[in-house]
Amino acid sequence: MNSLKSIFLNILIPIFISLSFALVIYNKAKVPDFLFDILPYLFYAIVLIIVAISWHFNRNRFIFIVVPLIMIQLGFTYLSAQKATYLFMCTSLLYPLHLLMFLVLKERGLFSLWGILKIGFFVLEAGIVAYLTYSLDSTFKEALNLNIFAINFYPLKDLSIVIGITISFVMLALVIFNRYIIYNTSFLVMLVTFYLGFYFIKTPHALEMAFLAISMIILTILIREAYRLAFYDELTSLPGRRALVEDMAKLGRKYSLAMCDIDFFKKFNDTYGHDTGDDVLKMIAVKLSEVSGGGKAYRYGGEEFVLLFPSKDIDESFIHTDILRQNIASTPFIVRNKKTQKKIFVNISSGVAQNTAKDKDPFAVMKRADNALYKAKKAGRNQVIKA
Repeated sequence: MNSLKSIFLNILIPIFISLSFALVIYNKAKVPDFLFDILPYLFYAIVLIIVAISWHFNRNRFIFIVVPLIMIQLGFTYLSAQKATYLFMCTSLLYPLHLLMFLVLKERGLFSLWGILKIGFFVLEAGIVAYLTYSLDSTFKEALNLNIFAINFYPLKDLSIVIGITISFVMLALVIFNRYIIYNTSFLVMLVTFYLGFYFIKTPHALEMAFLAISMIILTILIREAYRLAFYDELTSLPGRRALVEDMAKLGRKYSLAMCDIDFFKKFNDTYGHDTGDDVLKMIAVKLSEVSGGGKAYRYGGEEFVLLFPSKDIDESFIHTDILRQNIASTPFIVRNKKTQKKIFVNISSGVAQNTAKDKDPFAVMKRADNALYKAKKAGRNQVIKA
């Protein structure tokens, strides 16, 4: 379950983007007309950037999300009024489902079997929308005009609102319980933005602004994803070595750090397998991420972690590191196989060091902390030793 703080921090950016574009529409009288004239071209340019980045980073779900928006935009621009109305009715039902599907499906490459199936589904979906747009039969019209609510959501149909509410609850559950919080929060805001654009479609430029907001949210996701890939460890979700180097460059005149290592990790991997070893690394990472005293945890490599304590002396960092060691040592880890499960305990050893006038840079402090870690290993493990 994700913390409220994590949810708030991740949903804040897409909400800010969506609200910014909504404020532009609200104050459109104060905005120069030529800015609204270039909106479609700006939208197409951002979509091209999204397609290029998505292709490069193998985040192809975003291609399937923005291309339908272009098709909808072109349909509203060039189709007759009646056909545009049918297109509005169909896409208000199908695009939210489309959004949820490509949120849930994993990235497996565009030209893999799963990628080809996605392309096939997309082509089929576009064909259905095109068919209904050009020949909407009476039975489907009656289903669309079904009255469910006492209030009117015109121009949106009640069935579309039901689908939107259902998908919103599913996405909200993913926001709360799923670990891919950047995606889930952004897609939830994109869904709401899509519906607001359709609801205010008669307001000049509202739909264009909604589509531009969605494309900007996607572009932001890709930028954040690129940052995460560069600075965060994929397995543990902790900041990695590159992030550690960046943060060490910002340290002040006083700081301390701890080098931490899982005891007998190689033996554990040989006994229970690397998959279980990965689970142990994730568990240790979660515990280390809860470090108090203003500390921050990083995965340094393998089974080694670093705790950085800006503006803290060695005694303070020793206390917080030892609290973590005790918490980890007292937390059972369940090893499961096909028939049985076994409760085991995992320990860590740590070496703590504080910077001095003799240290040329933080790497010298890390070296002394690493030497203290080696002493903790030699002294019997499951302990913290000061450099």
